Amino acid sequence: MNIYILARRFSIITLFAAIFAITFSAVVVHNGGGGAQSHFGANYTCLERNGTFCAPTVR
Repeated sequence: MNIYILARRFSIITLFAAIFAITFSAVVVHNGGGGAQSHFGANYTCLERNGTFCAPTVR
């Protein structure tokens, strides 16, 4: 009987995690955009399309 309770709780937690992940990804896609990439507070803009990396821009 104990296994069934744990399985039910695990499935409920997994469903909540899946709903949160889908909602969070929808918010990120909706609010995201633009050409600049952000990585830990540094903005990277690709000025040269043929290069292998993007140079950081200074604010």
